Amino acid sequence: MINKLFYSRIEAWLNQSRSDEEFRENSFVFVSLTILIAILSFLLYYNVFIIFIPILALIHGMGVVSGLAGYYFLKNRRSTRTAGIITVTIMTTISLLFIIGTQNREFALAFCFLTPVIAVFILGYKLGSFFSLINFAVVAYFCLTEMQNWHPVPFDTISFIHLTIIYFFLFSISYFYDSGRRHTMRLLKESNLQLKALSTTDVLTGLPNRLKMEELLLNFDEVKWIAMLDVDDFKSVNDNYGHDIGDRVLKVIAKQLANTIGDDGVAGRWGGEEFLIAFYISDVDAIEKKLIELQAKIAAKNFGLERNVTVSCGATPHQSHMHRTAFRRADEALYRAKASGKNCYKLDMTAIGMEALQ
Repeated sequence: MINKLFYSRIEAWLNQSRSDEEFRENSFVFVSLTILIAILSFLLYYNVFIIFIPILALIHGMGVVSGLAGYYFLKNRRSTRTAGIITVTIMTTISLLFIIGTQNREFALAFCFLTPVIAVFILGYKLGSFFSLINFAVVAYFCLTEMQNWHPVPFDTISFIHLTIIYFFLFSISYFYDSGRRHTMRLLKESNLQLKALSTTDVLTGLPNRLKMEELLLNFDEVKWIAMLDVDDFKSVNDNYGHDIGDRVLKVIAKQLANTIGDDGVAGRWGGEEFLIAFYISDVDAIEKKLIELQAKIAAKNFGLERNVTVSCGATPHQSHMHRTAFRRADEALYRAKASGKNCYKLDMTAIGMEALQ
């Protein structure tokens, strides 16, 4: 709940939806800037009102102003790259100045660990690696040339404050980064599921398309019978009433197919005015009953035309390893139904008693 509220606030500030492909990067820069400005504001307050150190107060104040400039580029100019570079530059510069100014006191050297994590997260591995190497080179040079002058120092209150700042800064950034990554993966998964559904669904009727039906018949041994169904004289419907009416007829038939078949099988659009039914039942009487019911309901429907709409069917037993043969037999049975006057069905019984029904 808190996470959703947090994201909704970011959406409102950025004026950008979470589904936008740039939202994750923009929101991550925004959070990094916000945390950085909050830390610098605290340190500014500390160096002005708790322990007055003018030079540190000036540095932290400049960091806050630069952070606000990063806000401007992010929100008003939509320049995520510029805002990200500003964020990393502020953090790297201030941490280096702090290390050089305090040497090994106040847990200062630990601030050098901020740059590689944040730079790579925000700027990517190429530019982030560049900032990280520059940061390490400066710290390494300073350590190697000055460490002989350093003296042991106690781990005091301000050291603990600095440790806490570093720890929770990295924790917050890591948490938000992984949260955003998981959200992006969820969106990607949902998108892939939608694309898969679109690739296997007939756009007009909403039934499984030919690709999906062929996949079902090839890999699903529970399909016992298949039936080819063709709308009688469909060309005349398109010619006399227009393709919009023809499409409406197909959608109504598709809905009736799905309702009539129910859990006993699945119906899909094979192409044009042809449909294919994959039955999970093997009882011949039950198959005939379903086909009779289907044809009767379609013939009785009022399509708003000056004629009835009927369908012819051809059915045959099926097995996945002999689906080509089953297609041919179902198509031949459909042809016989057409030749017999249409609005009827024919069964290809040649497979009964053979392997198809064993």
